Amino acid sequence: MPRPRSRTRYDLVVDRTPGRLAPRVIPAVDPWLAGEMFVSQHIEERRRGFNLLFGSEAARRSSLTPQLLASRMDEPDMPLRVQILQALSDYFEIRGREYRYPPEMRAMVTGHLRKFDRPHVLAVVEAHRAGRNNTVRLREESLARLLERIPNVAVHLTRLAGDRALRVGLRESAIELIGVVGFTDAREALEGLEMRIEGRRAGQLTLGFAPSDNPDDQKLLPALKETLRALRETD
Repeated sequence: MPRPRSRTRYDLVVDRTPGRLAPRVIPAVDPWLAGEMFVSQHIEERRRGFNLLFGSEAARRSSLTPQLLASRMDEPDMPLRVQILQALSDYFEIRGREYRYPPEMRAMVTGHLRKFDRPHVLAVVEAHRAGRNNTVRLREESLARLLERIPNVAVHLTRLAGDRALRVGLRESAIELIGVVGFTDAREALEGLEMRIEGRRAGQLTLGFAPSDNPDDQKLLPALKETLRALRETD
């Protein structure tokens, strides 16, 4: 016995035109509201603020965004600090043969970087060390794009390298960053540091009873030799 036909009619219209999708409305980002979130005392709020600021091309091009990013260079949360450094570096990214952002935008970011001093450079060194320890992912070329635009950065890095009050890992990262950027004007200072460390080691080998004033200095020698080799090749 045949099944009765349904009396319900289904008028189905299929648009077979390839590639036609309904446009998705993307809400505009208020840089001021995102900025308030970005400077919050709560880390999750700061992360959301960063994502809003740098997740929108319009917000990236706002004059407020580079200012906010530069003000948070010492962000205590290291993964977020790395994102901030990467975001600032992206303003100087070259795509193909041209910069991604126009000269006036790059000049604005450079203006903020020119105000940086030793604490800001130390924040970059700490981020580099975290990358070396594989706690964050960070591209050295991104750090190089930032460091080469900070005045007197080679002086700051060499002083950090010789600062015995710092952890040896940070001193080592300061030395490595000099080589990454290729600051040849730091070569003489690094050579002096190398001679002092090797001189103390030679004295200790001659006089086995002589104590070392800072045994951690010896751990800097591999980084010193590698960086000096790179700087000599650059000259």
